[in-house]
Amino acid sequence: PAEEKAAGARAMLNDGLYDPKRHAVPIPDIVIGAHVLPFLSGTLGMRKGVMASFADSFSITIYGKGGHASQPHRSLDPVVLAASLTMRLQGIVSREVDPLDSAVVSVTSIQAGEAENVIPESARLKVNIRTFSESTRDRVLSSIRRIVKAECDASGCTQSPQFETLSEFPLLWNDEASTEKLREQMIRHFGVEKWSDDVRLGGSEDCGLLASEVGRPCVYYGYGGVDGGMNGGNTWERWEKMDQNVPGNHSSFFAPVLQPSLKTAVEAYAVAALTWLGNVKD
Repeated sequence: PAEEKAAGARAMLNDGLYDPKRHAVPIPDIVIGAHVLPFLSGTLGMRKGVMASFADSFSITIYGKGGHASQPHRSLDPVVLAASLTMRLQGIVSREVDPLDSAVVSVTSIQAGEAENVIPESARLKVNIRTFSESTRDRVLSSIRRIVKAECDASGCTQSPQFETLSEFPLLWNDEASTEKLREQMIRHFGVEKWSDDVRLGGSEDCGLLASEVGRPCVYYGYGGVDGGMNGGNTWERWEKMDQNVPGNHSSFFAPVLQPSLKTAVEAYAVAALTWLGNVKD
């Protein structure tokens, strides 16, 4: 529950999920998770090692000096500062992150003022970052704070910016031995033509905490939900003909087709469970 805000797994653990005096859920041998993804319905995949990124979301409030829109010289415009800051943050990935590594810095919300003729007192930005290593995460977070402070100083702000953490996702790591074990059974059941070894979440996931907090392995995989023609249409082909990316999770155009997505998902969960609970039979 509450995976979207990285709150569910941590809340369950803090509430005594495995505590024998609280909820007494037995410590698992392995934690298995999955999610529908924007690739062809009826196909599945995962990868060993990093399966999903760290994700850090926070808000930044910057303080200017309000005034009348006709007299900007009597104010300190936080909207201009927010715009400059948004552009400046994009240089972190292109100029501070190793090209052989990967990171994403997204400013997803800017809120400032209401009236068209009033320069507001402050602006609030929401920022989301994705990284795939502890060292890169630390560097990007540090760079954001450095840039925000420098931009505020350059603009003449008299009040320091405020940072508020909104969510923090851990790195999701697929245990190599367990991943290989499950991979063999998935291919045995679905066939190699339905399987990919190069699937990684574009987003982030907190279910790995249910394993790492008790020293157990985790395996996480994805299954496709994009119509491939079995339902009278061919959404996958239509998007490819338009030379556009297939809409992904959280897009208003992401509409997973019911079948064979659901059938594949249910069978995959059963295969995963039987991989550790018993023998998988064709």
